[in-house]
Amino acid sequence: MALYGIKDCANLTLFDKATGQPTIFSDYANVSTNEWKADRAYASSKGARAIAWDHNREGTLTVEMEIFDLKWLALLAGTEISSGEAQIAKREVVTVGATKKATISGTPIDGSINVVKVGADNVEHIDEPLSEVDSAPVGKQFSATGNEITFATDAVVGEAYAVYFLVLDTNVKSFTINADRFPKAFHVVADALIREKETGVDEFVQIDFPIARPQSNFTVTMDTANPTKLSVTFDLFPDKNGDMGTYKVLGE
Repeated sequence: MALYGIKDCANLTLFDKATGQPTIFSDYANVSTNEWKADRAYASSKGARAIAWDHNREGTLTVEMEIFDLKWLALLAGTEISSGEAQIAKREVVTVGATKKATISGTPIDGSINVVKVGADNVEHIDEPLSEVDSAPVGKQFSATGNEITFATDAVVGEAYAVYFLVLDTNVKSFTINADRFPKAFHVVADALIREKETGVDEFVQIDFPIARPQSNFTVTMDTANPTKLSVTFDLFPDKNGDMGTYKVLGE
C-alpha cells in the first residue's frame, strides 16, 4: 500500500440537498478539517475492560477562510442574498456656511435627518441634537429642503455639525438573520491533492459527504490588525445506506 501526505485545503462544492443544484463553490479556504468520533461502551472482567462496543458515530466538516463569498453568511443564517432597494444610514460632517446653510450628498428620506454639533475631532457630540422645523429655524433648530440644511440665523459660521440621515439605495445586496430560520442541508463534495511518498506524484482525492448541515453558530470579528476569519462547521449525517462520507483517491 502506497504512503501519502496531504498539504492542501479542500475545494468545496455545496449542492442544495432539496434541489440538487450547486449553491456555492469555494477554492479560497485556508483550512478544512474532517473529524470523526464515536461513543464506546465497555464490559469489564474482574475490573478490567474485556469487551467494547462502538456506537453513535458522529462527523463534522469545518472550513476556515479569510476571504469568502457573502453567500456563506446567508447560508449560515438560513436565508438567501437578495438584491434591490434598501434604506442606508449615512453620516456626514458639514460646516455652517456664510448663508447659514450646508449641503449633504445624496437625497435624504423625509423625516430621517438628525443634526448634532461636534467637537474639533468631528466625533464628539456637543449638546443635544437640533430640532427640525419646517422653515425659519431659530436657536437650536434646523430645517431641510432636499439635501440642503438650513441653520438658525445665529448659528456660528464654520462650526461643524454631524448630519445623520437615511437614503434609499436601489442597488443593495442584503440578507436578514431571522429568529425562526436556520441552515438547510447540503450535499458537499470536497476536492484536494494527495502526494504519493515514493514517486512524489500528486493524485486527486475527492470526499463525498451526502448530508451535511451547517451549524447555526457563527462569529464575524472585524479587527483593524487582522483579517476577519470565518469558520463554518457542518454536522455530517448518514444517508439511507448509513454512509456519512466516502473518500476516493484517483490515480493518473
